[in-house]
Amino acid sequence: MHPQFLFLEMTIISAEELNLGSFPLKKNTFVTVHSGLQHHATTNIDKQGSSYPSWNEKFDIQLPRTVQYIGIEVKRQTLLGNVMIGMVNLPVTDFTKDYAAANHIHFLSYVLRDRYGVRKGIINLSIRVKE
Repeated sequence: MHPQFLFLEMTIISAEELNLGSFPLKKNTFVTVHSGLQHHATTNIDKQGSSYPSWNEKFDIQLPRTVQYIGIEVKRQTLLGNVMIGMVNLPVTDFTKDYAAANHIHFLSYVLRDRYGVRKGIINLSIRVKE
């Protein structure tokens, strides 16, 4: 019998080539992690990484087994509020397949896209499913 939750250790490592249109980003980016309406984690703001921010922040996440995707959003803090740069929905099956040993660390990179499907950069992370 499977437990009702997956216990994950997720590290938001970095992003690459972040942009707003044809302009590279200057600073103040952060990442939020959620599944459906449930918020799981938010990184600190990278104030100097420009288009290549680095967070290297680790989070323990309890995820219901019924969840099929984890949403990752990269945002920029401005004087007028937070602006979405790009997002990706990670299929849970990308790191829960039977081929991986227990406690195996998966290093993953995904393309970030805006709401119109335009490429906005790449997010790098690692995920380990805890026993």
